[in-house]
Amino acid sequence: MKKLMVIQEHDAVKAGLHWDLRFEKTHTDKNSPLYGEKVLRSFAIPKHKLPEGKERILAVQVGDHAWSYRNFEGNLGPGYGRGSVKMVFNGKVEVEHFDDKKIIFEYEGNKYQIYKCDWLTEHSFMIRRKK
Repeated sequence: MKKLMVIQEHDAVKAGLHWDLRFEKTHTDKNSPLYGEKVLRSFAIPKHKLPEGKERILAVQVGDHAWSYRNFEGNLGPGYGRGSVKMVFNGKVEVEHFDDKKIIFEYEGNKYQIYKCDWLTEHSFMIRRKK
């Protein structure tokens, strides 16, 4: 299935330079006031955009972002995330698997896997390039 994916370079005053990786997600919890609405499931990647070789890198899940944030580029003012945001990629990618614990997607001819690492923290995931 095709889903929107966004990569933003974020030079935050407190967190420093990192990359935000976001995926289109529709709320399926019928008890949520957001039921049926699209949001962006989001991860902060502190060291790289995406793995270039065999390495595994940390991807910290952050709160879902509003759907309107998918096109944001500019400066965030005082408060959480203050700093500059530059769009690196905004488009549809092939997603093979998408749930709370794992995402498998294709980007620029490479297949990547994001998977939950309960042994770190509840918000910790790792991302790796698959063969």
